Amino acid sequence: MKKIVVSLFAMALIALGGCSHDSDNTGSSQDTNEKASEQTDLNSTRVEDSTKKDVPSSFSFTYNDQKFEVVYFYENFIEYIKEAEMQPGNLDGLYIETIINPIAEERGIRLSKGWGFETPTQLEILEKYLQSLIDNQETIQKLIIDSLKKSADKLQPGADKTIFVLPANPEDKDVMESVVGVAAFTWNENFISLQIAPPFFDEGSLKQAVAHEYHHTVFFENNEMGNTLLESVLIEGKADTFAKIIYPDIQMPWSNFSSAENERQTWKVLKENTSSLLPAIQDDFFLGDPSKGIPEWANYKIGNKIMESFIEEYPSISIADWTDMPADEILTKSKYAEKH
Repeated sequence: MKKIVVSLFAMALIALGGCSHDSDNTGSSQDTNEKASEQTDLNSTRVEDSTKKDVPSSFSFTYNDQKFEVVYFYENFIEYIKEAEMQPGNLDGLYIETIINPIAEERGIRLSKGWGFETPTQLEILEKYLQSLIDNQETIQKLIIDSLKKSADKLQPGADKTIFVLPANPEDKDVMESVVGVAAFTWNENFISLQIAPPFFDEGSLKQAVAHEYHHTVFFENNEMGNTLLESVLIEGKADTFAKIIYPDIQMPWSNFSSAENERQTWKVLKENTSSLLPAIQDDFFLGDPSKGIPEWANYKIGNKIMESFIEEYPSISIADWTDMPADEILTKSKYAEKH
């Protein structure tokens, strides 16, 4: 797979500096500071202009009478970095002002500084991420369009879809490496966000993520977010199964169990907690709990297995039909319990 190459982000900001002078040179010091300030403003403006003119913003297209819009949320991050260089003690406030609030207000969602949206503090690396995304714009756009069209061919949506593309937080590098450079979130039937970490990025991870999240948006057009453990498992299992139908050769780290014992233990806990509403048990299925024999991303893995079993039993049921089928019905018809 072709990988994005990280290159240096050329948006240097010049910090204001002062010199120590005698009282006799106060006027000279003031003149020097004023000139330095003017030069800083001039240089910042030049750098900002030379960078922003090449920064993609958004594009939209219609496919099968369905409108898609992709928003590259890069300029806001450029603004955040610029302001952060000048106000290093106010990073949280600047991040909320330039990133969190604009997304939340524009998309009408409740967005907080949770995982994936914590304040970036490694500004130099964030600059490199941004420049890499800008340099690889053609590749990213082609992959997104390809995945959206293939997804729409398999499952026709009703609502318009908007996809925001953002750089990942460099502080999340360990997690981003484990998910092959792409973290994706579906907020509702209209809105997806994609966060990309260029050092770990692989084309397949982006195509799979777009297809997976697309399925979530179509699911939410006709269904509420499930609250039980089984519902949360099958939401992910359905989306992953959908992505694998489109891209059967792409295997993600959460696609399969590493051992039959992991699968047996995960099923044992799921069977005993299918109707559980406890956040703690749902966290176990996402984060893993070695003491219970539950691996990381167990919700995806067991969801995939149940859906595989379901499709084996009912290969003629359409994607649209099993997308809207209740989780308990999927489990019963899959005969997964009988096989395990």
